[in-house]
Amino acid sequence: MVFSEVIAALNLWDRIRKWWQVRKNPLAESIAARFVRLFESHGVHRNQIPRFIGHGLTLTDVQDDASLLAKLDETILDDVCGRFAVRREWLDGAETQVHPCYDFYKHPEDFADLIKRLKANNPDGGLLGVLIAPDEPEGHAEALLVLQETIGFVGDKAIYRYHLCNNWGFEYWKSRAYLAACVAIAWKHDVFVHGIYSPSKEIQRLVAGDVLLGWQGEGVWSLGVKKWDPEDMALRPDVFLRGVDPEQEAFGYKAGLRLWLDLEQRGLMDTGDKINARRLFEQELAKYSP
Repeated sequence: MVFSEVIAALNLWDRIRKWWQVRKNPLAESIAARFVRLFESHGVHRNQIPRFIGHGLTLTDVQDDASLLAKLDETILDDVCGRFAVRREWLDGAETQVHPCYDFYKHPEDFADLIKRLKANNPDGGLLGVLIAPDEPEGHAEALLVLQETIGFVGDKAIYRYHLCNNWGFEYWKSRAYLAACVAIAWKHDVFVHGIYSPSKEIQRLVAGDVLLGWQGEGVWSLGVKKWDPEDMALRPDVFLRGVDPEQEAFGYKAGLRLWLDLEQRGLMDTGDKINARRLFEQELAKYSP
């Protein structure tokens, strides 16, 4: 075995050892190692950290964890948490929840406030949504709405941060209606929401914010390949009801359609399209009326 192969084997073993240690005890990872992993998961290489984050960091400072640790003051740590929308408690190694989570169930107006705030605070950054729905809704299958915000570039590659909006029981009529309202609000504010289907177990891994999002800077698309159009939940009753638990005597369908109509009356189902969706939903509700 040549010298280069020995070095490659040793480096591979070192990565496996570190990964296994973090998996066994995620809070045992050093703050410097977690700091670097945060950047690399978002597509920023260790050597690119100084020019991406600034704060007077140099290549010498990031060459190893010991050198980096000496430079990590409160200002840098707080700025990095804000830059990537992660919790300081996670970066400190005190808690396992990485991302804060937003709950807009029954409060779609608050989701509109979040959209406006993100746009105001980062007017030059792109913002889009991804609704990850269970590919086989059954039982308490959850959906997850993720906002992906562009926060800068490394060369030509966009770097993103993520905002998790959870607590969406995808098969529950009431949850479906409020989720549709949030999607409509996003579209009305020019934040286009793309849909992907993913296995429920994969979504369940993400909904509590315990997984560091990033996907090496490639975006959220790697979570699913089967795509759909979430805005149709605010436009087409057949899509709105797809996967909803009908419950006894179609109560789930009827209650869901009535709530959709109520939210539309409040102006919360307006996607900006010129479609008379209300008439379609009224006609669908009439099918279930005696």
